[in-house]
Formats: sequence, structure tokens, C-alpha cells
Amino acid sequence: MLYIKNIKKTVAVAMSGGVDSSVSAIILKNRGFNVIGLSMRLIGDLNNKEPAEKSCCSVSDLIDAKRVCVKLGIPHFVINLEDEFKKNVIDKFTKEYLEGKTPNPCILCNKILKFDILLKRAAQLGADYLATGHYARITKKLNGGFNLIKAKDPLKDQSYVLYNLNQKLLSRLIFPVGNLHKSDIRKIALENGFNEISKKKDSVEICFIPDGNYHKFILNQLKYFNKNGSDGNNDSNDSNNGSDGNNEYNLHETDSGYSGYIRNMSGEILGKHNGIFQYTVGQRKRLGISSVRPLYVIKIDSAAKDIFVGDINECFGSELYINDFNFIDDGYKNMLSKLNLTAKIRYSSLNYECFAEIINHEIPKTANITDRIKITFKEPVKFITPGQSAVLYSGMKVIGGGIIGIIGT
Repeated sequence: MLYIKNIKKTVAVAMSGGVDSSVSAIILKNRGFNVIGLSMRLIGDLNNKEPAEKSCCSVSDLIDAKRVCVKLGIPHFVINLEDEFKKNVIDKFTKEYLEGKTPNPCILCNKILKFDILLKRAAQLGADYLATGHYARITKKLNGGFNLIKAKDPLKDQSYVLYNLNQKLLSRLIFPVGNLHKSDIRKIALENGFNEISKKKDSVEICFIPDGNYHKFILNQLKYFNKNGSDGNNDSNDSNNGSDGNNEYNLHETDSGYSGYIRNMSGEILGKHNGIFQYTVGQRKRLGISSVRPLYVIKIDSAAKDIFVGDINECFGSELYINDFNFIDDGYKNMLSKLNLTAKIRYSSLNYECFAEIINHEIPKTANITDRIKITFKEPVKFITPGQSAVLYSGMKVIGGGIIGIIGT
């Protein structure tokens, strides 16, 4: 934020009602920026239930955001994005689980809602920048470009979910709390008279599944899907609905047509299951089979509807492939072989040392793919999961990332 010289600029702050976004607004207001608050209404009465306290999308959170803005003396706008959220996040999340993948919906929400739709709405309101409460940092390069850097607080760093950003977006964004620890943020809220906000708990679950029961949620959502695999309220030909028009998602918990086998890595049948969406790579509990040794989900064959399990020694992989890899800066493309790289393969994972190479020569001419990346780890890593994202780093700097596809042993 130090690279922004003109503090008379207008900044729209994405206000969730939590302490991080609230303190972001406080910091910007205290530094002299013209600040406006923007909140997204995303899920409201999903399944006729108000999101629980530990989510970040409840009506009570919107009320908290409004109260913060009133106290700061700044305008507050609520943008209803329930339809966009359902179509671009919830439906895609459901579809990915039905394909045996394990998606991260926060990444989709950031890409499509926060840093596209919300950013455009901010501009319509006259804002020069959009600020969020993400734990990450933006620094300016000597050549005028921008770096995306990990947060100062390593326990809260959220750079992993921001890998879809690019130079144009970074030039319009501010992350005011990226240089602070959580304890500092709560202290700032308290010092500025926001006692209740300073005590709010962090969101720990996916906002639209506050109880953490993914399987129950998927079953409840499937009633909205028709045989085209899309929401019955959406045009199945819309390219944004995440459907290829060929998948059948009329699933019932007792429908034997969606059951499959649990097999060992040699293909031997160990038992049956009632839906691949109930499993994820690395899962050990609730497999529904007995064994004298611990077994883990190694891979999921969505076409055959089979779950493959094995012992811990079979959980390691040495390489992965990503289609449509997003580079924070296109200049990194010619530097991959020269950089000391690490990769995170899920939000909570460690950074693993690796090599990366662009293999665009392997892309079929008919495929609509931009950059295909192969990541090879110096040492095998556990539980590489299709549907999750792999993000490349060079030190503290984010190089880019994408959705994990094929995994190599």
C-alpha cells in the first residue's frame, strides 16, 4: 500500500463484517483515503437456513459491516450476488465433488466474484481501488509491475487463494492487513472503539457449509440439478455453468445406479460405496470397509465410480500437471528454470521444493488450454488431490497457480 502516493484516492473496501475487513477500512480511513464499504450478499436463505455464526456470509455479518461503516462515517452498499454465487461457486463445487475431485470454492469466489464482479461495481461507484481483508502483500517492482507476496503472519497467509490475480488486477487492489499479525488487527479494532468486532471469531468452514458436512450438502443440492448437470434455473448452454451437458446428476442416497466399488490398488474389490462425492484423496476414516491396517483413499475413478485405497506408502506422488496455469506476471514464464521454486498443493500444506516446466507442446491443437505446467517434486509428497490448487512460490513471492489435474507417481 505504500506505493500509492495519492491518499485522496477513493478505495472501496470489501466488508464481510469480520475483524479483518473492518480493520482494513479503519486503516484506510485513518490514512486519509476516501473510503466506501461494499458487502456481497451471497447465500441468504440457502436451504431455508441462515448461515451459522462461524461462516462469513450471514445477514448478521452484513449488519455488522453496516455498523462499522456508520461508525466510520463512510457509505455502505450491499450488492446481491446470490444468483452469481449459486451459479459460479456452489454449482461448480457440487459438480466437482460429483466428479471425484476436491475443489476449493474460496478460489472460485475470489476469481469470479470479488476480483471481477465486485471490482467492476467498485469502479461504477467511483472507486480507484478495491481493498480486501486478505492476508497477503503487494509490492511494486522497479519496472513498474507488481509482486504478490506472502503475508507477514505466516499462520494467516492467504496468498495461496490469490494465485488467479494478474498485473492489471494487482494495480487495482490493496491488502491493508497483509503486514500485520492477527493480534495487531484485533488491537487496532479495540483501540478504535470496535469492541465487539475485535472479538469476532475467524471463519473456519466454507461459508455455505458452516457445519462442515459436505456430503449432506451435496445431497441437498442435487435436487437442483437436471440431467444436463446444470441448475434447472440456468441455461445449460451457458459456458459459465460448469456443465458439459453430458453428466447425469439425479442422485439419491439409495440409488444403486450411483454406487460403486472400493478396490485396492491391484483392483480387487474390498467393498461398496454409495457415492464418490463422500470420499476425497487422503481420507482414512469412514471408508466403510474393515482392514487390519490403516487404509487411505489413493485415487477416485469417476467414470467407473470406483474408490481405490491403499496403505500410507501408496499415498505419495512425485509430479502433477496443471492446465490453464495462471502466471502473476507473464515475465515469469521464461524464468521458471532459473528460479528456486516451492509448491503448495492445498491451503494448509507445507511448501515443497520442486521444479516446474511449461509443456505447451503437449497440448492438442483442438484443446482450449493456455499454459500447461508440469511440477516435479524433489521428494515425493503425500495426498496430491485432483481439484485442489497447486501454487508456485519463489521464496515469499507467488509465481502463479492452477487446478491440479493428472498426478504422476
